[in-house]
Amino acid sequence: MNMKLRFGILMLLLGLMVSCSSGNEQKQTEQAVATDEFKTFKIDTEAKAVSIFELIEEVEVMRLEETAESLLSSVFKVSSTEDRIIFPSGNDGSIYSYSKEGEFISKFSHVGNGPGEYEFIWSFWVDGDRIFVSDINRRRLLSYDLEGNHLRSWKLPFSAKSFFTYDKGFVADLDYTAFQDSLQFNVLFLDENMEVKQMANPYLSPLILYVGSSVNSFQPYGKDLIYHGFKSDSVFLIEKNQVRPLLKFDFGEEWLWTEETIKNNPRTTGLIRETDLVWWVDSYINEKWIYLSYKTSFKDVFKVLIDRMSGIQKTVKVNKGAATKYAMTPIKWEEDRFMVSLQSPDVRAFINDLGEEKVKFRQGTTLEEIESSENPVLLWVKFKELK
Repeated sequence: MNMKLRFGILMLLLGLMVSCSSGNEQKQTEQAVATDEFKTFKIDTEAKAVSIFELIEEVEVMRLEETAESLLSSVFKVSSTEDRIIFPSGNDGSIYSYSKEGEFISKFSHVGNGPGEYEFIWSFWVDGDRIFVSDINRRRLLSYDLEGNHLRSWKLPFSAKSFFTYDKGFVADLDYTAFQDSLQFNVLFLDENMEVKQMANPYLSPLILYVGSSVNSFQPYGKDLIYHGFKSDSVFLIEKNQVRPLLKFDFGEEWLWTEETIKNNPRTTGLIRETDLVWWVDSYINEKWIYLSYKTSFKDVFKVLIDRMSGIQKTVKVNKGAATKYAMTPIKWEEDRFMVSLQSPDVRAFINDLGEEKVKFRQGTTLEEIESSENPVLLWVKFKELK
């Protein structure tokens, strides 16, 4: 084969490769744009529940090492760095660091009344090598390094339910608390010194509800943030210092917080007890999936898994036998896996219900070690395509 012919074939192959690559990139871009277009999902509150074990393709399991310093009661707020998993646990105000293999690294607590201390961990997240804690009762935000050394404190001129770092500053959720009296906005954009740069999401009727949630209203979404308060049926995307609607969960007449309800019923807590309507909504969202939780009382919690592209949804039950449920705590999406925590005494039964062939143990984790510990475990759940 002469050189010209070889060169021609090589150029043709390169052209085909570039064409395929460009086509794939364009398809991915178009899919991302389509995913982030505003959509409404009508939630069927009467749908028959499907066992979560019918929806799972695979689960990865990791124990959290139990030592004299790391006796964990619960795990539900988890942030990750390149080589650590960090979370608070229990009511003592301690923050724990673990390796990606579940080995205990360290913990710290700064509960107190002095500088650099907090009364209670409300919002919690990790950004790079900084750990952030908001103390809602004292209107204080604090930051620490990964070893727990205090870096900085901010005294806040307002009460905010949730915080997150954003655009070299912060974004805050006021949770229906008016800012500067007549200016009633849900979201504030702040600079690094807590000075207000702009406001977003005005609301018309303040909702007075003396029920709180320590789940952060903000969650990372690629390079942006998702904003969703638990008293709202709408989810917003924060991008380029703007807030726009992303999703709406349509519960129809089963939704409690209509404008008329809020306006005419100041004693909203009583309404929750008196009605059987949806009043609390929590969502965990990535590019493909929505894992939705909602309540119609102070006790019952319903779970729904939704495919964002197809709109197919499945009401999920996590039953352990006929009478009880697995205490699976949703945490966050990590790429295509959904992180949850599970109490260690339930792990063997969970594996038996799912099937051993669908379970993988992270390096350093064994079922025997899990069963000899009282610490919760972390699960990374991969769901099947919904049909």
